[in-house]
Amino acid sequence: MASFALKQQYRPYVPDFLSLCERNYAQLRFFLPQPSVVNATQSIQINALEAYRITVLAEAPFTTTVRIAHMSESVHAWLKPQFEVRLYHDARLAEVTACQQIRQFKAVYSYPNTEMLQPDEKRQINALLRDWLILCQKQGYSRVEVKP
Repeated sequence: MASFALKQQYRPYVPDFLSLCERNYAQLRFFLPQPSVVNATQSIQINALEAYRITVLAEAPFTTTVRIAHMSESVHAWLKPQFEVRLYHDARLAEVTACQQIRQFKAVYSYPNTEMLQPDEKRQINALLRDWLILCQKQGYSRVEVKP
C-alpha cells in the first residue's frame, strides 16, 4: 500500500519577497521614461522583432504606476505579455500589481483553485519581472518617447 506524504502549505518568506522587490526597483528605475509624467513612454528594443513599451499610468509623491507591454505586431493580443508595476519610492520597492487579466495578487492561493494559479503566484509574477529586467539589461536598448 503506497503512502502519500502530505505536502506542506506554501508560506511566503517575506524577507525573500522584499529582496526581490528591492532588486526590481533598482533595475526598473533605469528604464523609466524621463521625465516621469503621466502618459510618458519608454521603448525598449530587444531585437528586430521584440520590443516593449513602458508607460507611466499614474504619478504620486511616493508612488509611480507603470504598464509594461509587448509591442510586436506579429503576435496575437492575448499572447502579448503585459503587466502593471507599482514603484514605492519611499520604500524603494517595485511590485507587480497586475499581469494579463489578473489584478491584486493574493500572498497565497489554495491549490487547486478555479483560476489555476500556483500557491506562490505573487512571488512568481514578481520573479518574471526580475527575469524581464535582466533580459532588457543584457540585450535591450531604448529610445525615449514622450506623449503629449
